Amino acid sequence: MNLKKLLLGLLVITTLGSCSRFTQVVYVSPSSEDIHSVNHFYTYENEDIKVVYWFWAEHGVMSFLCWNKTNQPMYLDWKKSAMINNGKRMSYYTNKYASNYITYGDRYGLDWLDVFNEYYSTTNHVKISRESLVKGERVTFIPPKSYITQAFYNLTANIFFDVTDRNTEPEVINFCNVYVSRSKSDISFRNYLTYSFSEDNEAAERHVDNEFHLNKVVTMDNRYFEFKDLDGYRANDWERPSRFFIKELRWQDVYK
Repeated sequence: MNLKKLLLGLLVITTLGSCSRFTQVVYVSPSSEDIHSVNHFYTYENEDIKVVYWFWAEHGVMSFLCWNKTNQPMYLDWKKSAMINNGKRMSYYTNKYASNYITYGDRYGLDWLDVFNEYYSTTNHVKISRESLVKGERVTFIPPKSYITQAFYNLTANIFFDVTDRNTEPEVINFCNVYVSRSKSDISFRNYLTYSFSEDNEAAERHVDNEFHLNKVVTMDNRYFEFKDLDGYRANDWERPSRFFIKELRWQDVYK
């Protein structure tokens, strides 16, 4: 063990404690300049479609809104769409319940759907309609000037981040002593969507290919993440649609 790693370990023990449980808040960044942050939502837009992302969930979740900007019906082909996690294709189209294919409606879906609805009502100042996605359908019809929402896979299932493996420095964020880790080479994931304006014409297919990567990891004591004020509101505002979190980590998970 080198001296820097030893000193970092002693510092973490001193400030956070070796018996503590930890939370890591992971910051996501787009990998291309055509994805912009709008009210903390990462947003991609072309002449046909707007895609708005929400990653906030435990271990992250690929959840997004697809808005048909046009006056034509749009057809989104899930069999030709996928999340690509570090090069591995993870299909959006399935008739089976795979271990990593989770229905987020009960745990996360209602929350991010409410946020999406609020985002569109305040941003566009127009009345719009929403289509619910039916699990297992290959092609989703999106009427003109309407949108769908969906959530699929975890971004980092069963992955923790060792603070000694990356450039880590102690910082104070939200009045909390935390450890911020940065790395140039990290997990990346893409959202690849295939859509068209004709359900049967493959020659008219168009694509969205949005790539993101993990920018930094903030490691803290669980108490800092969950701390609430006297009225029961969370006092430390870590939640953003461009982040996700990993909770209840042990000392050996974050320091190896």
